[in-house]
Amino acid sequence: MRIFINLTLSICLTWVSCVWVAQIWSQEDVAPVATGDAAVYGVDGSAVVPLTDEIQYGLMLFTQGGGLTLRRGFYQNASKIRWWGSDLLLFKHPKEEKITNPVYEDGRAYVFGKVNSMYLFRVWRGGQKLHSEKLRKDAVRVSSLWRYGVTLGVLKPVYMEIGYPDIPYDYIATERYDPSIHFSSNIFGQSQWMYGLDELSVVPGFHVSYALDFEYGTERHVQRTLTAGVAVDAFLFDPEIFASSFEQNSRTFVTLFATFELGSNWTR
Repeated sequence: MRIFINLTLSICLTWVSCVWVAQIWSQEDVAPVATGDAAVYGVDGSAVVPLTDEIQYGLMLFTQGGGLTLRRGFYQNASKIRWWGSDLLLFKHPKEEKITNPVYEDGRAYVFGKVNSMYLFRVWRGGQKLHSEKLRKDAVRVSSLWRYGVTLGVLKPVYMEIGYPDIPYDYIATERYDPSIHFSSNIFGQSQWMYGLDELSVVPGFHVSYALDFEYGTERHVQRTLTAGVAVDAFLFDPEIFASSFEQNSRTFVTLFATFELGSNWTR
C-alpha cells in the first residue's frame, strides 16, 4: 500500500510540475491572442479604453466626379458609431465631352451644349456597424456604413470667350453661354472659373448611400480608411446641366464611389 501511495504521489507531483513548466513556456514564447472584445474590454468585462469620438476627412471619387468629404462620429458602444458628415463634390454629366476650337489651338477646352456646371453639397447623418475587429496590429477592421440626408445641387452658369465677327476674330468677349446664339464657329474657348459665381442657383434634393468601410491604421487612435459603396442623389426637379436641345437632364443619379480618409479617435 505504501508503495502504491508513493507511486501515486510521484505521478501527481510530476504532472503538476509538467503543467507548471508548460504554463511558464507558453507565457514566455507565445503572445496572447487578442479578440474583438479584448480590444475594448478587460478580462473581467470592465472597460479599458472606451472610445467616444472620431473624426475623418479625405477625398471622394465617384463615377461622375470627385471632391472632399468630412465626417464626425460618436460611439454608441464598442461596435456602433453614429455619424454626421458633409461632402463637397464636382459633378460631371455622363454625356460631357470636351472639344477645342480647331482654328485657335490656344483656346481653352469646353463642353458644347453645357450651360451650367453643377456641384453637390451634401449634409448627412448615418450609422456604422462593426463586423470584424482587427485581431492583429496589421489587420483590417471591416464595417458597414449607411447614410441619408440632404443634397443641394449648386448650379454655376458657364461663360465662354466668344470671337467676333467671324474667323479670323477681330476681338474676343466673355459672355454667358447661350447655345441658341453661340456656335462652335465663334466659341474661342471656355472662360475662367470665377465667371458666374454671382449667379448661382440651387436645386434641393436628398441623398442615401451604403458602403463597406475598411480601416487599416496600425495605431489605435490614428485612422486610415478606405470606403467603397453606392450612392443615390435625387432632386425635386431636373438640374439644367445641358441645354434641353442637346441632352436630356435627369433628377436622379445612381453612382459608385470610393473614399480615402485620414482621422483619429479619442476618449472624452
